[in-house]
This record gives sequence, C-alpha cells and structure tokens, in this order.
Amino acid sequence: MALREGRFSGSNVHSLAESTVRNSLSFVASTFREHDRPNPTRDEDGELSRLLSRQFRAFKNDDPNPIQQKALPIGVLSEIAKRQTTETERAISQLAIGAFFFACRSCEYLKVPSAEKRRTDVLRLRNIRFLLNGRELDHGNSRLEFADCVAITFEWQKKDERMDTVTQMASGDALLCPVRQWAALMKRIRNYKGATDNTPVSAVWKNGRMEDVTSKMMVDALEAGVAAVGYEKLGIKKDEIGTHSIRSGAAMAMYLGECPVYTIMMIGRWSSDAFLRYIRKQVEQFSHNVSRRMLRYQYHRHIQEREPRVSHLDPRQHNHPNNAETRRNVAGDMTRRVRLPAFSLFN
Repeated sequence: MALREGRFSGSNVHSLAESTVRNSLSFVASTFREHDRPNPTRDEDGELSRLLSRQFRAFKNDDPNPIQQKALPIGVLSEIAKRQTTETERAISQLAIGAFFFACRSCEYLKVPSAEKRRTDVLRLRNIRFLLNGRELDHGNSRLEFADCVAITFEWQKKDERMDTVTQMASGDALLCPVRQWAALMKRIRNYKGATDNTPVSAVWKNGRMEDVTSKMMVDALEAGVAAVGYEKLGIKKDEIGTHSIRSGAAMAMYLGECPVYTIMMIGRWSSDAFLRYIRKQVEQFSHNVSRRMLRYQYHRHIQEREPRVSHLDPRQHNHPNNAETRRNVAGDMTRRVRLPAFSLFN
C-alpha cells in the first residue's frame, strides 16, 4: 500500500496506477533473483502470489480509465507541412512525416524529457540509408530524393532488440513520401556546420548553433495542425493528442490500408500483438466494408465431430493430468519426477 499511495515518490504524486506498482515490484523481484534468492512475489508453484494477484486486481478496478492518445491521420501532417515558414517548422514537418512511415517512438527521433527516456537510442544520420536500383547512395548524392527506398537501422530498442533495419519504398507522393522526407532531412542537417554521421536526426539550426527538436515542440505543432483541420473533420480535440499519436496513427493507417498483420508488426517493430492497442476502433473507417463482408456467407455448414477413439481416461492423451509429459511441465518445474504406475489398464 505504501507503494500504491506514492510514499516513495515525489510530493506531487498522490497515487500510483496498478501497472506502475506491478512494474516496480517486478524490478524488486529481479534484484532478488540476480542475487540467487527466491522470487518473493511467487508462491511455491511458481505462480503470482494469490494475495498480490487480488491486490493488483483491486488496484486495477480502482484506477481511472486510461487516457489513450488519439491516432493521428496523415492528413494532419500534410497540413503541418503546408504551414512551415521557419527552419524549425521545416525540421518538425520532416521528422513528423518521416517518423510516421516507420511508426517511430518519440524517443527515436526527438529530444524527450529524462522521465520519458528509455533504452531506445535516438536515430543518427549514419542510421539512414538510401538505395537506387539496388545500390546505396552517398548522403551527398544530388539524386537522394529519387531513391527507390530508404532503410533505417534502429541500433538499440525498447525490447533490447539491436540493429533492426526497416525499409520503406517511395510512395510516389510529392510530399507524403518517406524517401523524399528523409532525403530532405538529410540534406538539411548535412548543411549545418559541424554535422557528422553521429549527428542526431532531431538536429535543427537555431540561435546560431545546432539544437534539438523536442517532444514539446512536436506536440505544439501537432495541436496546431489538428486545430487547423478542425474537430468536425477529425473528431479530435487538441488535448487528446501527443507524440504517441504519430505511432498510433501509423498503425491505424496500415490497418485501414489493409496491410497484413505481420507487416504492421514488422514496420512498427512490435514483437507481439501489443500493436492492437494502437488500433482505434472508434475511428469511423475502422469497420469499413466489414458489414458487407459479413453478408458474404449467409449460411455455413457444420462438420460433425467424430466420436473419439481414445478413452478420456487414458493417461496417454495429451494434457491428461496423469500424462507424463503434462505433469513434467506443470508450473514450468522441470525438477518434478513422474512416477508411472507398474500396471495400467491402457498398457
């Protein structure tokens, strides 16, 4: 309860969410295990302690509904691009559109507060490559924007994935194109004094020196873009978006574009079905054509099950409680020994 009530946090924290408490205890348990001590959060069967399980459930029931940032349509990024007049606005537009096509996390292309900083490294110029007819182009090549595709290598990611390269082909659009935007960004930063291969993609020339585009600057630009398009068209309020809206919008765009699930996962570098949290079913076009497809087969025939030939009492059946392999895998405890009976009706 002390952790839940925020007694170990700052004075401005009154209560911690269930997920925060769970993660904090997970770190404590990891420390125990690193020192060859038993996990204090698990019972003797290796499962989460019943008391903790009940406590987590109670915390979750008491927590307010999570506020998710709305998925941002790429049309808003197009509006932002039309409004660019300064070097900073140009940098923000290039980063927003470029990050959209790769479903980037904010910490991968922006300077974020230390509280939001994760293990992910910010992208640098050396991580961006352009290919034309299968041959890599030098960053100084004048035909960079006409490359067939752009490849980005994410050196270190949230899930400890390293050197993960994702490729996007040119879209053919004069503005909303991953190749054109990353090429424009590359040329802009390469012209800065002191720029090298290690310069972050968030770099922008400001006040006579290289600074970084921050997450706050990006949020301000996104809010201005949403306001310009209007609530009537988007159904989004300014306070409902953030930098995560770009990643969520990318997942939504791929879904609406009928991209296969594995493509969405690979482009966004999701290692599980966690990306489904980014698909917003409140979006009007989410169910496009679904009702029509549901009418395609108005009748379907069931194939009758065959009578099982093996008795349900036979311990040789998979998942039978007396099955040797099943008992060996109970709770993941490989030290358990299975004793088979000397006599069995099914031998």
